[in-house]
Amino acid sequence: KVGADYRILGVKAENFGQSSGSFTFNGQFTAANPTTNVRNAIADLMLGVPSAGSFTQNSQVNNFVKYYSGYFQDDWRVSDKLTLNYGVRLEKETGLAEADNKLVVGFDKAAVSPLSVTIPADPVAGTPARQVTGGLIYAGQNGAKETTGNPPAIKFSPRIGMAYSMSPKTVVRGGYGLFWAPWAYGANNSVGYSATTNMAQPTNIPAINIVDPFPSGLIPVSGNSRGLLSGVSSDISFVDPNKTAPYVHQYSIDVQRELAGNLSGSVAYIGSTGRRLTVNGNVNINQVDPKYLPLGSALTQLVPNPFFGNPNAGTFASRATIERNQLLRPFPQFLNVNQAETNLGKSQYHAGVIQIRKRMTWWSGSFSYTYSRLQDNQFGQGNYYTSAPGLLNHYSFIEGSSYFNPDVEYGRSLIDSPHKLAMTPTVQLPFGEGRRFFNENKVANAILGNWTISAVIQMQSGFPIGVSQNTNNTNLLGAAQRPNIVPGVEFVLGDITDRLRANPNDDRYLNEAAFSTAPAGTFGNAPRILPGAYSPWRNSTDVAINKDIRFGGGKRATLRLEIINLFDNPWYAAMTSVAYGNTTSFGKVESQGNYSRTMQITGRFSF
Repeated sequence: KVGADYRILGVKAENFGQSSGSFTFNGQFTAANPTTNVRNAIADLMLGVPSAGSFTQNSQVNNFVKYYSGYFQDDWRVSDKLTLNYGVRLEKETGLAEADNKLVVGFDKAAVSPLSVTIPADPVAGTPARQVTGGLIYAGQNGAKETTGNPPAIKFSPRIGMAYSMSPKTVVRGGYGLFWAPWAYGANNSVGYSATTNMAQPTNIPAINIVDPFPSGLIPVSGNSRGLLSGVSSDISFVDPNKTAPYVHQYSIDVQRELAGNLSGSVAYIGSTGRRLTVNGNVNINQVDPKYLPLGSALTQLVPNPFFGNPNAGTFASRATIERNQLLRPFPQFLNVNQAETNLGKSQYHAGVIQIRKRMTWWSGSFSYTYSRLQDNQFGQGNYYTSAPGLLNHYSFIEGSSYFNPDVEYGRSLIDSPHKLAMTPTVQLPFGEGRRFFNENKVANAILGNWTISAVIQMQSGFPIGVSQNTNNTNLLGAAQRPNIVPGVEFVLGDITDRLRANPNDDRYLNEAAFSTAPAGTFGNAPRILPGAYSPWRNSTDVAINKDIRFGGGKRATLRLEIINLFDNPWYAAMTSVAYGNTTSFGKVESQGNYSRTMQITGRFSF
């Protein structure tokens, strides 16, 4: 077989967002309750002093990629014992484009900013005076390309498979393939075409209230007209210009043998190696360098603002003072500079599978057990049953940085579930017509005949767990914070189901005593994934009971009772909080992620 394919894949959309703006009140500006030492967010709301706020305006975009491919595939029966299938697919994808070039395609770190601002020397931080640099690059402007990323010229995808009959009862199968992920994109507005105005509220003393949350006005939807000034004083983002296509090597081998008694058994190995995977999170290239951690609280001290009064400095222009750590950012005219779709991720999956199947006689079914291990450095992962902290140090994913080392986050994947056992028995009760017992008694056949019982039984180990720290005391403006681990203390408190059934209030799964607060000026030493800690197992048993009643002449009635989650085993959703220091919710299981026992009866008459 030979074929080819050409497509233009696009989406045209406009995002209206939160058209009244978004504001946060957290109680930081009002006194704490002297008894509980808890601050009241409602008090800040009554005073009208938000801790943060934003307003976003978007324009319509028409994004698209172009896709070309061709393939060759062949099946070859080499002999009665050996069959091969092999082929190759060649693909080419452009990066994301926008019909009218309403698109950011990169960030120029070295370009001198038109702000013409010099950050003064700081004797506390030991930094010399420096000129402000950096700004966004727009599609088609000043010789810039019109697409995002750096896709490969050709995506070469070979694949080969084989089946070999070692004997009339034994077959060996194997295969390998290289597979590329498609170019991921959405109808997202680039900076300039999506203007977000952030409220510039000082940390300690409120200077802005809800009556006039944006005293300098809203940042207009300016398109690319502001060039390097686009997004000044706000968060900005761009697609990593080094983004290429993620790819995965997949390979497997299995041996299957026919056994006595209508049984067959197989043993298999399955592997997968992923490279250049998207890390599922943004890399903030505007994080403060960790070398300034020892400054501690001095990082948040207010210092004279070099952007004050500068008409091009956005919300920074209205402030006479600014936090020291803002000026220590690599690009201090911006807040977070998020490099999106960075694909420095990698993964490795190994699995062994044992399976036994039984063809239908009076019973049938299958049994399978999988032991697997998945490792990766996907710091942006999350799933319904568990969660993990953010990136501890963004510089570990910034190429050219002295901290550059994506492997520092490499370890068990957040979706690693090592054990899975599945059984699917089906039994036809040996009573009634055509069965072993009561096969000639019409009354017995009507009552006892044609019953079938089937079940689906699953037992799966939980997922790994990661923790963060509720108080981020790094003051690095982007870096996450994790607690320290207390040596020798177990992370998990024990069987949560037994404890909850004994006491519904005993809902803490993680052991607070296993952690301690990382001191200011340090990173906590907890890894992205806690060693040996998994969320609770997910076990379930579903049963179906069928009764067929035959009336002759092709008429038949069927009654069916289905019981979902027969033993009412809970699958727990992700813990309410994995932020150590959150005294009310840390490590607690407070919601169920599956259905409780459910029963239904159905009837069907056919003729």
